[in-house]
Amino acid sequence: MRLRRPSPGTVLSIVAIVMGTTGTAAAAVDFARNAGAVDKLSAVPAGSSNSRAKGNLVATARGGSNPGQIPNKFLADVPESRGVANAVAVQDNATGAAVDLASTPLGRFTLACQDQAGAAGTEDPRIQLGFVNTSGGTVNIARRAGVGEATVGALANGTVDQFTIATSNTFRIHLHKDQTQVVIEGAARQDRPDPANGACGVWATVQVFR
Repeated sequence: MRLRRPSPGTVLSIVAIVMGTTGTAAAAVDFARNAGAVDKLSAVPAGSSNSRAKGNLVATARGGSNPGQIPNKFLADVPESRGVANAVAVQDNATGAAVDLASTPLGRFTLACQDQAGAAGTEDPRIQLGFVNTSGGTVNIARRAGVGEATVGALANGTVDQFTIATSNTFRIHLHKDQTQVVIEGAARQDRPDPANGACGVWATVQVFR
């Protein structure tokens, strides 16, 4: 049996079919490789580090305290911000040990509740706020209670700056070192339901600028 040579039209049709099939397959492979990407950028989880997120999209948080939102660490020129609150009961005729209210890149914000009444069985809470410098170097500090005169100075590493609020008042602490600034702003309240009982309550916002 003698085979006939295919016509030029048949050859062109076969070439077109092969090229069309190959192009579709390549497109399918490329689509699978880039599935989930937007403009060729892949997404990383909200818990990723900044170095891993560099050049990629960031997904919103799946859970935690801010589900459906992008963490502040991925947003330029937006301070890290959170609220703190605590109440500590005063001990009769005791100075009270300091407890940590917040930890920041420059140090720890603390509260101590002291009894300023001299008589036994009578409690008069006095609030002592402090900031412990754990930054590794000297920190600039400015603080003010209420509308009183501001105190401005330098806080050496490993030392603490403390100030007292005898009853209730607002306060503001502003710290600075290199490219980092911390602002703590809030209120302190003396809680004294009766002469024999009392507590120190503090609530504040802590903002970190880098």
